[in-house]
Amino acid sequence: MRNVVDLKRNIDNTFKSEPNYKNKKAKLINLDNKRKDITKLAEQTEQLITNDNITFFKTATDEELNRIIVHLKMQLHKCTHNLIEIERQVIDFLNQIQQQSGVIEKLRQIKYLKDQFILETSTDIKQILASNNAVFFEPNPSYPLKLSLEYLQTDEEIFTTIQKIAGRKKLGNKLKQPVAEKISDEYLETQILEEVQINLEEVKNGFVAGSNNLFDFILSYNFSKTVSFDERVTIYCQMVSLYDSVFEITDQVEEKNEVEFAMIYPK
Repeated sequence: MRNVVDLKRNIDNTFKSEPNYKNKKAKLINLDNKRKDITKLAEQTEQLITNDNITFFKTATDEELNRIIVHLKMQLHKCTHNLIEIERQVIDFLNQIQQQSGVIEKLRQIKYLKDQFILETSTDIKQILASNNAVFFEPNPSYPLKLSLEYLQTDEEIFTTIQKIAGRKKLGNKLKQPVAEKISDEYLETQILEEVQINLEEVKNGFVAGSNNLFDFILSYNFSKTVSFDERVTIYCQMVSLYDSVFEITDQVEEKNEVEFAMIYPK
């Protein structure tokens, strides 16, 4: 049963996804041969359990074996119906391929004759198209409704309707685009915002060259901008995080302005 399901799926995928008609036809014929092999196998299996060993199945009174035989017959019955449907589907697909390939071949011939500029001289295409009365060859008809001037002048409702339409379209009135105001010179002036960055590498080099502890060194360090006490504490923490490998961190703890800090010296 699984082989039948896989066969049906492969047939559908081949017909829908294969772009080349010759390859599509060859693959479908190959899959149809597999269908014939599965059909022969199902027929032989059904013949085996019904005719060839009928004496054995009658003498063997195994209930489990009887259930297996009944289940197998049901599966074979489903497979047979599915194989018949697959055969019909393959025939339908092959017929469609034959028809489509014939149409494409004719279109290729017409295109070749057109490219050679001999389509009209070598064929009777003009006579065929002239004798064909298909609807899609006809131009799109239009039926303009022209009212008489007398009717337009005498009917007040028509005149009111014309006035409404003219008011909507605003015939003769051109809409003026609004002009934006002049941009102020203040918005066009270039404003430069400078921000002084603290070079922690330079601070580290100065600390390593001395012998003071890190916290006192940062508090007394002359930065290029005004740095508050809280900012200096932040710089102390950043220095410890970045350059701990070149510092000697002791267990001694001091306190200043209610801030406890470890005594750190250069190695």
